[in-house]
Amino acid sequence: MKQTLQYKILPYNRYSSFYQEKESFYRSFINQYYLDFAHHQLSQEHYDAYLSKTLIAPHDIQFGSNPRKVIWKIGMPSFQIKDINDFKDHKILFYRTKLLRQKVLIQFHFINGFFYYSQLSFLSFTEKTNSILFNSIKNKYECPNSFEDKDRLLMTDICGNKMIIEKGVYLTVSYMTGDSYPRQLMEVQIRERYEQLNKADNYEIDKLSKIL
Repeated sequence: MKQTLQYKILPYNRYSSFYQEKESFYRSFINQYYLDFAHHQLSQEHYDAYLSKTLIAPHDIQFGSNPRKVIWKIGMPSFQIKDINDFKDHKILFYRTKLLRQKVLIQFHFINGFFYYSQLSFLSFTEKTNSILFNSIKNKYECPNSFEDKDRLLMTDICGNKMIIEKGVYLTVSYMTGDSYPRQLMEVQIRERYEQLNKADNYEIDKLSKIL
């Protein structure tokens, strides 16, 4: 089926000045992205989601791919960062580009080299942008005509992969894997953090008892 919205990444060398962004710009998008938040996103059940027969794969990149494969597919990122906040073995690739004449930020998230989450954010958008985006998604994933009459829409595929389209400060399209592997890795990190906190608390309590 013909896809009307093309995800074309701008070549790095040709548009080098476009990518010269301060690190603070990108950090503003990840300051709230913590381990618990990511785990909650992957663990949420969406019973009202539309089930698509088409596999959800941002940029036609399968979940589970490694960073090298993503870079080979769409080019060098404008910015990348590892082990954000309380995350371990975590990496994000950022891409700045333009779609429908609007500035767009695209993120690819990996844990232990496993691609599990992506987000496309229109930093500015019009009603025309919104309409074209929804029509493109409807055509690709064969959605019903009532699909665009909401501010937040959810979709899933037969593998449990999820797509969430939201209209807020930014117009965003989020993609999440249905594979349990990333969630299990996060749960291990959460348990390790809990054990470390318990040890620290017990040490402080023991120290206090000796003083008293």
